[in-house]
Amino acid sequence: MNRRAFFERIVRGGTPAPLQITAGLEPYKPNENLSAADAMHLLRRATFGYTMADITKAKSMTTSAAVEALFSGEQSPTPPAWVNLDPLKEDFSDPNARQAAYYQRYYEMQRWWFSLMKNGSFSILEKLTFFWHNHFCSDYLKVYYPQYLFAQNDAFRKNAWGDIKQLTSKMVNDNAMLIYLDLNASIKGNPNENFARELLELFTLGVNHYTEKDIVEAAKALTGWRVAWPTGTFNAQTWDPNDKTFMGQTGKWNATDVIRIIFEQDACARYFATKFYKYFVYDVPDETIVTELAGILKQNNFQLKPMLKALLGSAHFFDMNVRGAQVKSPLEFIAGFERNLNYLTIPDDYAIERSTRLTLEPLNPPSVEGWKGHHLWINTNSYPIRERTAEAALEGRRLDNNTAMTTKPDVITWAKQFANVNDAHMFVNDAANFLLPIPPGAKTQQLLLEELLQGAQDYEWKIDMANVEFRLKAFLAAVTTLPEYQLN
Repeated sequence: MNRRAFFERIVRGGTPAPLQITAGLEPYKPNENLSAADAMHLLRRATFGYTMADITKAKSMTTSAAVEALFSGEQSPTPPAWVNLDPLKEDFSDPNARQAAYYQRYYEMQRWWFSLMKNGSFSILEKLTFFWHNHFCSDYLKVYYPQYLFAQNDAFRKNAWGDIKQLTSKMVNDNAMLIYLDLNASIKGNPNENFARELLELFTLGVNHYTEKDIVEAAKALTGWRVAWPTGTFNAQTWDPNDKTFMGQTGKWNATDVIRIIFEQDACARYFATKFYKYFVYDVPDETIVTELAGILKQNNFQLKPMLKALLGSAHFFDMNVRGAQVKSPLEFIAGFERNLNYLTIPDDYAIERSTRLTLEPLNPPSVEGWKGHHLWINTNSYPIRERTAEAALEGRRLDNNTAMTTKPDVITWAKQFANVNDAHMFVNDAANFLLPIPPGAKTQQLLLEELLQGAQDYEWKIDMANVEFRLKAFLAAVTTLPEYQLN
């Protein structure tokens, strides 16, 4: 695949085309350590970015060992101070004071979460937490109470690679979801169908795998749940106890029964396998691979980790056609920039502002369908914003208020990580391969070399030469604004 043509088609709004991959789920080089290129591909897709130290660590492992190492990380990080306060008992002087406090807490939570993303290092945890946030969507504008949305985020993190069926069940008594999809207002005789509809269409089965009658009957079975602290509670008096016929089965079904019946459907495993394939591999699923992934998911009773290990450790995942075939999300772009350049002191509030400008505000998805991503992440408006953001950050400057950040990237120390730093041609090659998902072509390498040298001869290049910081920043600005840098 010509990645530049691929990128340009995306910017113009082209339809994604299938990848031509013959490799399957067989293990990728099971008895060999990962190469640098392999390690970078794995960490691009499974984390929010990597440092040189991450690549060195990955290169010391076989594929299976590196994939296994990803399933780590602090699943109970220290939360903001307010998360355990019962929101219904908090005393505010007036409604405006409450609203102001809540918005401040959401801003704090966004910064807290982004800090976990960019500091997550060698872990798939936050990448999966974001997956679930974009799957079981809720937004802070409707949920209103920040404690509820934090509890939902916490559930995603603690169940990140665990039991999908169990996590889906948790959404029934999740306060944020009870509010967001109006299950809190659903009672016998007057069931609200919003949650039931999205449970089937967006959360578990997908379209064409249920009927309108199934939605009606599921809504009846899901009545009786109410917002309470710290989790929602079931009130049998408002639950519909009558027989319901759901997905061809009849009984006095409740929420537990609805979840059980859904996960008995073949379409359920295939739906999740498809979503995870699209998230970690490519936007157009390989139906043969999806079928195999769905089988692994069912064999393991919807435990997610075995399926992900099979996918991320496969020859299919590591195929050269997969590399650079995704578009970085705004969060991947910003957190990846920080990690790639060891520049982790960009203020988190600015990172959130940039991501929001690029159409991804954490905790505020555009709809219950979430962010659709891939080719929608970038267009003729957002690409220039990415370019300006990278260029300004290299100068230690923020664009939202045009002020200096407290620190600037230490590009000289960064460059010295490369063994061939004093050879201009080899340094350009090594640094570009570190930052880009695919090796740059000859013309691009020449362009980058010229940016590095800034008129000097290649034999004059040394890391201690005059104006080296300026030259390195010009080089890095050229790399990080390339179309290829926007790809994963």
